[in-house]
Amino acid sequence: MARISPLVFAGDVFLHHLLSPKKKPFLASYKLTYRCNLRCQQCPFTSYSGPDPKFAQVCQALDRLQRRGDRLVVFEGGEPLLWKEDDHSFADIVNYARQIFACVGVTSNGTPPLDVETDVLWVSIDGFAETHNRLREAPIFDRVIENIRCSRHHRLYAHITANAENHAEIPELVRFLTGLVKGITIQFYYPYGEEDRLFLAQAERRALLEKLVQLKKQGFPVLNSIPALRALQDNRWRCLPWLVDCANPDGNITQGCYLQGRADIDCQKCGFSPYTEISLAFRGDPRAILAGMKIFG
Repeated sequence: MARISPLVFAGDVFLHHLLSPKKKPFLASYKLTYRCNLRCQQCPFTSYSGPDPKFAQVCQALDRLQRRGDRLVVFEGGEPLLWKEDDHSFADIVNYARQIFACVGVTSNGTPPLDVETDVLWVSIDGFAETHNRLREAPIFDRVIENIRCSRHHRLYAHITANAENHAEIPELVRFLTGLVKGITIQFYYPYGEEDRLFLAQAERRALLEKLVQLKKQGFPVLNSIPALRALQDNRWRCLPWLVDCANPDGNITQGCYLQGRADIDCQKCGFSPYTEISLAFRGDPRAILAGMKIFG
């Protein structure tokens, strides 16, 4: 399948929103493995276990996602770049996925070599060295930054998950990452437990979002649209969760909220900005559509 273009992306948004008789998914989040070389404080999946799918099983899951209507697929983990089976590597999965999806992405912790052939590559950055290493529980910051510098990927983005421990340094982190990566996406940590010290209080969240809006207006490469950043300030946006499919390593697919089957859902605490952006785009917001075109197109 040919790579997605901005016009194709905009056309898909229009056709899905106005012409589809069913609530078909558009974006697939495929958790390829629970295995990881880190045990990050903010990751709820460190307690998950189970075997990695075989290459044939991965291909079957990708086929199912494509038949369900998904146009984009993003591999997650664990650490998806660790996936391997005999003579097959993550590169083989990417090659297969690119035949049937308009755009293929992956999110990595940045510790493996970043030489993947995905259309989009996100590297998670939680803060500067002291904060990042503390949250990731390993001294990896310098290694991750060096891997970013050495990567020749044409669309390498940093992905920041804001929380109570890193929010104060995120504006300066955006400035630091500018020039190292092609763009920066930001979401907010969701509290998977009843009492969670990493959950960012609403006042601090609103203040950070306002700073991010100003940075974007100044030309820093924040890829979240301004309408999405504004919507996250009070979470009054209307979510269209059916636009997202979530696939697990065992091949199970759920359509809807990322938390479905994983944690209790509290929409007032949601910080999953991809849901915000895609919901605004499919409701016709031109700046959200433009953000999707820039990220994936």
